[in-house]
Amino acid sequence: MRPMTRDEVRGAIVNLDPAEKRVRLPAWFDDVSWHEIDYLGWRDLRAPKRAYLVTATDDQAFGVLLRQAPNHAFLASRAMMCDLCRSSRRFNEVSLFTAQRSSRDKRRRLSARGLHLCTDLDCMAIIRSKPVRQSIDSSVEDAIKERSEGLRSRMIAFIRSVAEVEPTTL
Repeated sequence: MRPMTRDEVRGAIVNLDPAEKRVRLPAWFDDVSWHEIDYLGWRDLRAPKRAYLVTATDDQAFGVLLRQAPNHAFLASRAMMCDLCRSSRRFNEVSLFTAQRSSRDKRRRLSARGLHLCTDLDCMAIIRSKPVRQSIDSSVEDAIKERSEGLRSRMIAFIRSVAEVEPTTL
């Protein structure tokens, strides 16, 4: 991913409510190795249920503000799959995150999109791990590259679905 400035990351969030103009960047923002990541994901330390995802495509930054739904104890015996990295993990390691859709019309702001996402937002570490099984024809590097491209395409599709404004019907 290409390097981004603080203002560029803050301006990339497509679904900010006008009342929530403040985007708190992580303390480790200046230490990010941009060439090693597929996206920038972090949680707001002052609001623990709030998370941000930002990525770049076509030389433009896109990002989304997410809110984490609570995990329920009755799911303790279940495994869940992250929609981005497509890995199965324990119930408390994957959470439902929702993103309010952006709209100028206040009635349309009630619309939201959701996805199951690794609670620690660390899908990059999972997709870069060595595959347990691999095909005979492909190498480990090819498998990791394929996973990385899939993660990026799914993330961009999700962010675009949050950003697209539905036509108003009267």
